[in-house]
Amino acid sequence: MKKVVSNIIIFAIIIVTVLFVRLFLVGSYRITGISSGNTVKAGDYIFVTKFKNHANRDRNRLTLYKSPLLRDAGKPPLFVGRCIGRPGDVIQMGVEGFRVNGRLLPNAPMMQPVFRIQKNIKQQLLTTMDSLRIPLRDVTEDSVSLSFRMSLREKDLIVNHLSQVVPIEMIHHFPEGYEFVVPAKGKQLILSQTSLMAFSEAILSEVGEAAVIQDGKLFIQGEEKTSYVFKKNYYWILSENETAGIDSRHLGLIPKDRIIGNIWFCWFSKEASRRLTKIP
Repeated sequence: MKKVVSNIIIFAIIIVTVLFVRLFLVGSYRITGISSGNTVKAGDYIFVTKFKNHANRDRNRLTLYKSPLLRDAGKPPLFVGRCIGRPGDVIQMGVEGFRVNGRLLPNAPMMQPVFRIQKNIKQQLLTTMDSLRIPLRDVTEDSVSLSFRMSLREKDLIVNHLSQVVPIEMIHHFPEGYEFVVPAKGKQLILSQTSLMAFSEAILSEVGEAAVIQDGKLFIQGEEKTSYVFKKNYYWILSENETAGIDSRHLGLIPKDRIIGNIWFCWFSKEASRRLTKIP
């Protein structure tokens, strides 16, 4: 009887230890998306470190995180991206890419303004984009035109490969010199029409139904607010896949409680050269 009790205790300790390690130290995940970039790829099995120490900073680390969007609250999808902005950092966005605290990021994703074309060249445009492997993003159509997002570099590629000169009109982009501060817990930030583009989802998540954003302004319980004190620390995360990746350009700020951890190790991959490799 004592041996049975002893075995049960040992088994319970093992289970508790495994659960503790998986919940708070290291977790194993499989990459399922196709838009993560070249560092990790679809089908890779990875270890993610969930603990933080002085040698394990968030900045520039490849991160696994959950979607912060309210509509994804039930079963949020997971995304992979490089953490480029920490609480208090100044993010600047322009046609050349992203700057953090004034420093231009190498290989940073380009801006993706909205462009509009006439519908009579739709098929020719789609054929050209397909040949260049440029994805069609955020498409809207009306009776005469087709609108979608692409980078300025992609636009130049398309124009150079079209058999005729066609008008491709930019109809929406971030204002020149657009920048914002990544919110830190307990810090008050001034709100502007442009900063609300980055803050809107985070504020609505924190405040709930009492908050309304209308005409570039924030109203809480009907009162207009020109500043806001954030309740959480937030991060700005970019995918390594410039054209097809989903990241903070689409999701907005990523709260700390949606970050699972830093990707540390690829323990299995379809590509033999990628197996048992440390992730930079």
